[in-house]
Amino acid sequence: MGKAALSMGGRRDPRTPKANTMKMIVLSAAIALPLLSSSLVMADEAGRHPHYIHALSDLRAAQWQIDHRRPEDGEVREDEQVSSDEVAIAIRSVSDAAYHEGKDLGFQPPPDAPMAYGGRLHAAIDLLRAAHNDLAMPEDDPVARAQQHAALLRVDAALHAAQRATGAAERAQDSRE
Repeated sequence: MGKAALSMGGRRDPRTPKANTMKMIVLSAAIALPLLSSSLVMADEAGRHPHYIHALSDLRAAQWQIDHRRPEDGEVREDEQVSSDEVAIAIRSVSDAAYHEGKDLGFQPPPDAPMAYGGRLHAAIDLLRAAHNDLAMPEDDPVARAQQHAALLRVDAALHAAQRATGAAERAQDSRE
């Protein structure tokens, strides 16, 4: 170590180039860390509409709830089949919009809606409502706006069919008692 780097008492002189370089590194890291962490939080939300991926998760979970029947559920009602078909079309519409926006279609966050304990169709209704809310966010891309509108129409059709199926199931249950 050179004589210029040491001051009286054998301590490093803070004005040396090495000390200034270290200060710059620490200061740069302190500034970069918050910027890096905020960009990592939004890494899965590339593009302008971050809610497509969340809507897809809700729609996939709703589809599963509608399609996975228990033996005691009886025969498949027409409204359940309509709801399942509409959800499938909505998933394709949302996937197209998400792809257009540059989203990672492989990323699947957990569904937004808490699972209802009233049965699988009630859970599907909650998930379809959550998907509708995700899709109803403002969209400024005209191409994506058309896909968003088409998906909203399908989600709403699936929601109404699931509500009709729930009503029919409750009426059937009441008539058995």
